[in-house]
Amino acid sequence: MLGRLMKYEWKATWKLLVPANLLIVVTSFFSWIAWRRMRYDGYDVNAVVNLAAFVLLVTSFLSMFVVIVGSAIYLIWRFYTSTYGDQGYLLHTLPVDKHHIIIAKVLVSTAWILLSTVLMCIYMYLDYSTTLDEVGVALEEILKAVLTQWFGNTESAFYVVMGIIMMIVGMLVRVLKVTACISLGQLSSNHKLLTAFGFYYAIYVVQKIIDAIYAYFSFEWWESGGFEMMWEFGLITGLAYMVIFYVLTWYVMEKKLNLD
Repeated sequence: MLGRLMKYEWKATWKLLVPANLLIVVTSFFSWIAWRRMRYDGYDVNAVVNLAAFVLLVTSFLSMFVVIVGSAIYLIWRFYTSTYGDQGYLLHTLPVDKHHIIIAKVLVSTAWILLSTVLMCIYMYLDYSTTLDEVGVALEEILKAVLTQWFGNTESAFYVVMGIIMMIVGMLVRVLKVTACISLGQLSSNHKLLTAFGFYYAIYVVQKIIDAIYAYFSFEWWESGGFEMMWEFGLITGLAYMVIFYVLTWYVMEKKLNLD
């Protein structure tokens, strides 16, 4: 059943998000061309070409920003309407476990966010490359360095793996925090969205307080020579947030569901 739910979620989102992500690819290409045309050597300056290239560069950057922000807003709207909106009546009448509903929506949303993040990184990298040959050489050097560190240094390989895990955990935390806040907003009878925003802000403040406390003590440990790795805090708190936000989402969906 989980596979069917994920398949349905993909079908419901790809018609908008695939073209949106393709827009990032297209704008990256034109932005790369614009970057190549802009010259600052003082000898071969074409003001019209440079102005057009600059406008295209800025436009492509803004397009990328709009796509990423718009995709995030769409995924939030999609979760709200399909779970607690009019579509929610049909969803919750299906013989489907609430855990499957949450996992399917969170995994699909995280996958879209991961795709947009990867495309954004490629976009930013291409903008600082002058030729395709340079891009290829740089990617080859990066791959060689990663493989060398991976197979030649166990400690470096560990940090690479933990970095990837932390990135994925961070995305899952952000998605689950939104689902938890939207779910908690359903506890209000009149102002569900406003309540959801209130919970989001309250959780944000609590997280910042926890980060500040950790930053204080980590500085003390650093001064005493006992502080070694900050990634432990990020991973532990990330996993804790995942569990908390997931349980909150499930609890409201299972015990306090109110679609009125």
